[in-house]
Amino acid sequence: MENKRGNLVMFPGWKSRLEQSGLAALKEKRYKEAAEAFEPLVEYDQAGHDVITGLLMSWIELGHFDQAEELCQEQMKETIDQYYHYLHIYITILFQSSRYSDIIDLLDEVFESEDIPHQSRTQLWQMYEVSRKLLEDSRKEQGKELSLAFKEALKSDEIHKQWQTLETLKKQDPHDYLEEFTTYLREPAVHPMIKSSILEWFRDGRVDKEVALTKFGMEITVVPGDLSMLQHDYIMKQIQMRLGRMEQKNPTMYEMVNNLLFHYCYVRYPLFPDEEEVPLLVEALKQLGHEYLQLPYQPDSPAEDVARYKTDIELCEQHYVLVTGS
Repeated sequence: MENKRGNLVMFPGWKSRLEQSGLAALKEKRYKEAAEAFEPLVEYDQAGHDVITGLLMSWIELGHFDQAEELCQEQMKETIDQYYHYLHIYITILFQSSRYSDIIDLLDEVFESEDIPHQSRTQLWQMYEVSRKLLEDSRKEQGKELSLAFKEALKSDEIHKQWQTLETLKKQDPHDYLEEFTTYLREPAVHPMIKSSILEWFRDGRVDKEVALTKFGMEITVVPGDLSMLQHDYIMKQIQMRLGRMEQKNPTMYEMVNNLLFHYCYVRYPLFPDEEEVPLLVEALKQLGHEYLQLPYQPDSPAEDVARYKTDIELCEQHYVLVTGS
């Protein structure tokens, strides 16, 4: 008969012996032997649900989660009448791998789109609640570790490690860290880029309380939840619009100066330039773009009016590269 191994044939006696030896090994918790007996049956498409379930259980016990996940997904698609049976096993595989977020995402989809039998719904909901609680506990524990690592990086003045740790910590709910991290916004020793990242975290987490910020010698208060995203800021859009001709004539230069603009504004965030500064910033970016690409350029403004902005842009670029490593 045709099968996954070409024209080779599995004789009935061999099939029966493999089934019996596999089920006996499974009963006695000899999972490696059970898997070795069941695997050829699956390969030859000679496996019933008992054998497939036995192989999945054996693989789970042996820690072969990738193989078990792939087979389980196949069965969920191919055997509709046994869908919930294999769904439970699939969730078990995810659970054993501590993939609680995947379980929650999967069950959210199942609850929303499927008419689930009452008994299965109850069991799945219990799995959902357990996974949600374990995920929450896992995130809290990870958050504590990251917060401690951030403090240590501050003490040792490891700026790149501060950035990396904070980027991971930003996956957490900022409201759980407000008391600690609002103090960093006021400390002059904390790098401006780190303060920008903290504010970005608070903004995306919709923190709606006033926080004090010390940056570039200025002391202000802001409500992070009210701040605009950098890419959507009005001043940023104004500058990009005035660079529009460059985008058409020299896309490479435009991409380069647009990155300079983003990095400049990110380091200073949320201290955006005012409208009076826009022409000078545009001119500074044009000059830098031509200088970096070694192309001739006739300045539109007196050099002394633009020099400070060029210096500030290049300084911010150096800080951005230093902190992010890119």
